[in-house]
Amino acid sequence: MLPRNMTESLHLLIIDDDEVDRMTIKRSLKAAGIISQTVLADTGTTGLENVKSQAFDCIFIDFQLPDMDGLELLQKIRKMDAEVPILLVTSYGDERVAAKAIQLGASDYISKSLLTPEGISQSLRSAIRLRRIEQEKKAAQQELQNAQSQLQTIIENIPVVVSRIDENGIFTYSAGKGLKLVGRENNSAIGKSIFDVYAAYPKVIEKLQQAMRGEIHRATNEINDYCFETLYQPVYGEGGKCRGLMTFSFDITDRVKAEEALQKAKEMAEESVKMKQQFLANISHEIRTPMNGIMGLTGVLQKTQLSEEQRTYLDAIHTSSERLLVILNDLLDFSKMEAGKIHLEETNFNLRKLIGETIDLLTPKANERRNRLKVIIDPQIPDEVTGDSVRLSQILTNLIGNAIKFTEDGQVRVLVDNVKENTDTLLLEFEVQDSGIGIQEDKLDSVFESFSQASNDTTRKYGGTGLGLTITKQLIELQGGKLQVRSRVGEGSTFSFSLLFRKADSQPETFTAQEDEIDPKELGAVRVLLAEDNEINQLLARKVITDWGFELDIAANGRIAVDMLKENDYDVVLMDMQMPEMDGYEATKYIRNEMGAKSNIPIIAFTAHATKQEIGRCMLAGANAYVSKPLKPNELLSEIYDLVQEEPGIVFKPDLREENPADSEDMGEVNIDLTFLKEMAAGNQAFMDEIIGMFISGTPESLQKMQEAIHENDWPNVKAIAHRLKSSMFLIGIKELEMNMAAIEQNAQNPEEQEMVQKLLDRTRKICEIAIQKLRQL
Repeated sequence: MLPRNMTESLHLLIIDDDEVDRMTIKRSLKAAGIISQTVLADTGTTGLENVKSQAFDCIFIDFQLPDMDGLELLQKIRKMDAEVPILLVTSYGDERVAAKAIQLGASDYISKSLLTPEGISQSLRSAIRLRRIEQEKKAAQQELQNAQSQLQTIIENIPVVVSRIDENGIFTYSAGKGLKLVGRENNSAIGKSIFDVYAAYPKVIEKLQQAMRGEIHRATNEINDYCFETLYQPVYGEGGKCRGLMTFSFDITDRVKAEEALQKAKEMAEESVKMKQQFLANISHEIRTPMNGIMGLTGVLQKTQLSEEQRTYLDAIHTSSERLLVILNDLLDFSKMEAGKIHLEETNFNLRKLIGETIDLLTPKANERRNRLKVIIDPQIPDEVTGDSVRLSQILTNLIGNAIKFTEDGQVRVLVDNVKENTDTLLLEFEVQDSGIGIQEDKLDSVFESFSQASNDTTRKYGGTGLGLTITKQLIELQGGKLQVRSRVGEGSTFSFSLLFRKADSQPETFTAQEDEIDPKELGAVRVLLAEDNEINQLLARKVITDWGFELDIAANGRIAVDMLKENDYDVVLMDMQMPEMDGYEATKYIRNEMGAKSNIPIIAFTAHATKQEIGRCMLAGANAYVSKPLKPNELLSEIYDLVQEEPGIVFKPDLREENPADSEDMGEVNIDLTFLKEMAAGNQAFMDEIIGMFISGTPESLQKMQEAIHENDWPNVKAIAHRLKSSMFLIGIKELEMNMAAIEQNAQNPEEQEMVQKLLDRTRKICEIAIQKLRQL
């Protein structure tokens, strides 16, 4: 039996593989004043063994376990007929998971963000109270079935209503403690018809009539603000004829109110998360815009004649800007992780080169603090591995950067060891050692907590958000690893983790052609329309573009840009994607669909969020290319050169109106650039013909397989096909197709972006049809 009150010691089981979560629950229990004896299990299998061998007052189950998910474990426990209350703990606020958990027998559903003393106490008390109600209800039902003589005693002591109704719908018995809740007396309904007693409740009458026709069922009814769960049980006489029915109604008002309160709290929590995400998205744009302007104008000023004093001040501004950008990126990464929107990629990369580039990036900072950097890589590790190079670089940059920051006149060592090798995989252990200030033993756990540093003095002296190690830890755990730390005050710290990589596959490398420096004078007179609402970015763009000798007009939003394009002729539009009144997406779609002869004008998307997902949105809107903020003059000039040179080819212009989708024959020409393929072939025409032939014969089949995978919801296969196609798209020189494949690969397994993936595939297939026709004519 469950304890009758929460002052008695509770016997609890926590099934969670995350030590931090287990500690959080135990601390919250203690802080809430709940006396408990706690048993811990880090896998579902271990938890089941504990349930078999011991009786518990409540079980906490983490939704994500290493050997099974929480719903599967919940089902297994319920199959053991264990009546113990079960609380499902998860880091996601998915109402479908909550509904499924309650359906499978969970007593409650708790977000990890609500594992506070108040949240734990409320959920635990509610679960135990609701389980007690369930047990009392079952006991009452069993007593009713086993001994008619005990019926009256049960009715008088629990909040139920028991009624007997004859075949004519007349009450012959009606009693129970529950009657008092709705203002009625025992047997006050005897001799009355169901139509009289329940005249105000037609749904109750409908259920009674169904039961009198021989249907056994349950229903929940609300009467005078009280909720009753009612069992309608037909009573059969001789020959199987229904002679009336019995009804058993149980007061479940507390449970319903608790469920409503839980649902309301859940909705509020979800709304809070959405608001926070929207706030961070908005504030990131608002902060990035002036930051990009500051950094861009700083770069422009650094190229001018300056005194030594002016250059010192300018360098300080540039350094401060970079630090602010790091803090902003930390906050955005942390927000994405909380929302579960961090996605991992798998590509071939050179591990030694990645580590070398990371060390080169951090060496100036190490020199400032007079630190020696040393790297030792196991010679058994191959140069090429397959994994997420971007996230590994981020992890190493954070750990090595931290080591440098907290060390002075010392040494930072990076060690990479091949600890386990199989036919296809490598388990690599990374260690970052420093001889710096170290961490107090009682602070070792807290350094991984959000917005935490070892002490307030650390924050004041060294700066930072306190999110670096939190983000690093979560990135490692997303890839199946675990971040560990050893440290002694005054002697230094060692952070280590192990990650599994696949041995590099045989996919062809993606080559990047060496670009020659572009002379803007080669383009002659170029007229540019800039759509940008931020005055700093306008100033920066005007300085850069007019220095090239180009003519520039500026529109403060998309609507003004459209109007100016109607009145004037331009060679290219530089379109900011975030603007008031009409943003860049709307303006680009309008130009492509409504501007007639001018709808083919080259459009370069100007965005502060150069993610593959964002690039995909820009391409779908109709952009030909993109440049990221802060503005990089050479990058912008390169894109303008590609789009407005003397014979650029007709720009691909899709019709994005759903009510009139474009046919492939109406889509114009596709710009194919075989320059790099020719350079790589070094005059070998047979090699070029082979590559082009492979594209013509293999691409339609690959795109069809991708379409079939989408129909079968096989999103990992969609991602894999897109990854394979990127290289061939690059070799053929169709930049838009290459970006489309990159966007599909990035977003294929994100449920929120799967509609965009289908649109990108549709567009890619149409471009390929035209490209193949053109390649066959070469």
